[in-house]
Amino acid sequence: MTLTLRLCASLCLAAFISASAFAHDSINGEARKNYLTRLQEMHAVLNGSSAPSARANSLYQIAVTLDEIRELFNQDIISHGVVKGLETSLLLNELNRSDKLETSPKTGLYLSHLQKYREAIRLDPRAPFIEHARFMLLKSHFYDSFSDNPLKPFSQSKEELAEMISLAEGLLKSRHPQVSGEEVRFILGIHYLQAMSQQTSGNEERQKKLKKLVQELHKDYPQSLKLLTLESLMQ
Repeated sequence: MTLTLRLCASLCLAAFISASAFAHDSINGEARKNYLTRLQEMHAVLNGSSAPSARANSLYQIAVTLDEIRELFNQDIISHGVVKGLETSLLLNELNRSDKLETSPKTGLYLSHLQKYREAIRLDPRAPFIEHARFMLLKSHFYDSFSDNPLKPFSQSKEELAEMISLAEGLLKSRHPQVSGEEVRFILGIHYLQAMSQQTSGNEERQKKLKKLVQELHKDYPQSLKLLTLESLMQ
């Protein structure tokens, strides 16, 4: 189990590391202004009498932008323990006025604005961005929900778990370029394990679905660290 937890910690860390790996170098004055301008434009749409589809798009764009920013902030925290850099600190202060990013009391990392994804999905379930919004909701909820052991989320109701399983199952056949099939299958596999530990009815069917997910990961992503982690958690 120790090896498994190390793998999970590595995956959790990797989830916050992107091409913009060093937040204090990435957020300069121009980047800060661009982020704020983008958010102000989207809020202007929300504050007006826009159609539901326009409001949905604005909520989605705000959520994606905030997730991009929080990844930069979290990389700073993971690397240095604090958010570093003048422009980064200025941006954080600006966000506190309109789109405050809350930190997890368990991990100290900034959390996603999940409700904005949910509301965007509700307002326009046929939007061009809908699959990516569902994927971001799934992914952000998952990585915000635990520290080193995904089988022990901090607080996740049965209703939330059912929602995430439904989201992931709906994304299995997605061809959206921003939806990672590897990530969807990994997260869904973890959620099946969580459900199996909580419930007795339906576990045989979940076991079959889990086995199929693992087979697909072996076929499509044979070198996947996520596959290795999932198989370790299944033992």
